[in-house]
Amino acid sequence: MKRADILIVGGGPAGLTAAKVAAEKGLQVILVEMKKDIPKITRTCAQIFYLEHIGGGQTYIKPVRVEMESGKKSRLVFPDINFAVEYSGILRACYDWRNLSPDGTCVYTARNKLWGFVFNKEVLLKGLLDEVQSLGVAILSGTRGLNARNTGSGVTVEIKESTGEVRSIEAQHAIIANSVNSRIVENLGLNKSRQSIGGMTISILGYIMEKVECPYPASSWISFAYPSLSSFINIWMGPMADGTWQVGTTDKTPGSPVEIMDRFLCTSHFAPWFKKAKIIHKTACSITPRYPIAEPVVGNIMIIGDAAAPAETWTQGAMACGHQAVHAICEENMAQYAVWWKESFLFNSPEYYRDLARYPALNVFFNDDELNYLYGLIKDQVVHNIPDELLRHTDRIKAENPDIYEKLKSIQNISLEDTFKSE
Repeated sequence: MKRADILIVGGGPAGLTAAKVAAEKGLQVILVEMKKDIPKITRTCAQIFYLEHIGGGQTYIKPVRVEMESGKKSRLVFPDINFAVEYSGILRACYDWRNLSPDGTCVYTARNKLWGFVFNKEVLLKGLLDEVQSLGVAILSGTRGLNARNTGSGVTVEIKESTGEVRSIEAQHAIIANSVNSRIVENLGLNKSRQSIGGMTISILGYIMEKVECPYPASSWISFAYPSLSSFINIWMGPMADGTWQVGTTDKTPGSPVEIMDRFLCTSHFAPWFKKAKIIHKTACSITPRYPIAEPVVGNIMIIGDAAAPAETWTQGAMACGHQAVHAICEENMAQYAVWWKESFLFNSPEYYRDLARYPALNVFFNDDELNYLYGLIKDQVVHNIPDELLRHTDRIKAENPDIYEKLKSIQNISLEDTFKSE
């Protein structure tokens, strides 16, 4: 095989976008992807193109927009970097973000406000894959990236093919875009300088379901704070582009998200929604959260997208990473990418971890009845941050429920590590 200008490991949004941009510039590109069926989604993913900061866990903070015209493909647009990706699938607008307590008391993060679009990620990836194939990118599917190292004349990437054969490929540059649990990142030694968040692995489970009798419109994202079921991260539910719903749960290992899911669907206050529902597809993934890679460029090797992030960069962030990485290579200014990386993602700032720590803290410190009481204080209000809003009611809470008041005070300065380590 001819020596490549760029070898890309990972065929998700970041890797495929990088391959597309590089091939359009006339570069010789090889793309390595572990999955044989590259567009198929097996990892749990909300599949949302966010238009603005909403809820917790904000990642990509640069402007984006969606352009739609009857009879034509939609365009996912990144105006600050003068880039767009075409998308031929269904887009489902999201207007409401509902946060529900165990008894169904609702507090809104967004209400009657367009904050994003649910899209079909398999359609998006298939479109990108078709483009890169038409541009002549060499694709090695069913192939794992094992390691990468800089050489005097470029890089060498070690791969393992589906046959079990291990071999090396040389290229001028390598882009590593193969998920948050990247083996190459580990083998490069980049995780040694990354502090683990809570020192644990998190398991995530998603069920795609039809015939869900949700009382809310399919433009709603729903977050369930339910401490007796999940004393960690909220259970969540959102629409899919095809009209089905996805329900997701998370647990710290060795806990079981399957058990949380079963109890939520069968015995919770919301169980009637799922009485006639049918599971048509299951997804899962696990991550070991670490703080982001501060310097994602090592010689001629670039770490982009989720591979350099605590958990995820969102689909839009991943595509932007692919675009910017190739531009930095073409301009022979790799340091430029590192600067852009630090400026474009909120998880590179302390604010991200402050907000992220407080959401699980509600489930950690309060029981079901206490959360019903707290949500009742701000029922049907639109609030950006529930813990911060509750702190505005401390005088009333102190008078009515001193024990809850003391618990609420304790989460003001809680760290993400403390939240993750809480039982």
